[in-house]
Amino acid sequence: MKKNQDLNNLKIIYGQLYELSIQIGQLIERELYTELITYLNKKDQLLSKSNELVLKLKEQSVDLSELEEICRKLDEQEKANINALTLVRDKIKKELNKTSKNTKLVSAYSGAEAVQGKILDFRE
Repeated sequence: MKKNQDLNNLKIIYGQLYELSIQIGQLIERELYTELITYLNKKDQLLSKSNELVLKLKEQSVDLSELEEICRKLDEQEKANINALTLVRDKIKKELNKTSKNTKLVSAYSGAEAVQGKILDFRE
């Protein structure tokens, strides 16, 4: 009886993890990055509970094969989230490089005085 209850609880947790992963993907898509922390904390809590149940069920030699489908779906969603975050990271990195170059240009010419007859003389 306890085995079935633990297995059912694990199914519920995996379902919650999957739904949470979808919500995380939607937040990434809508660029609501500050809200991700809350969802990632919830995800960590669920993962901790699921790991405890998996270990408990494995000790009891319970067949977990019926969870393979939800695990596959969860894995696919997590990979999609990782890919989306990688694209965001690359975009941010590109923008930071662009900003850094602009800052270097401005600082390189900020001390230069405009003197007539020089290339940098914009008064002409």
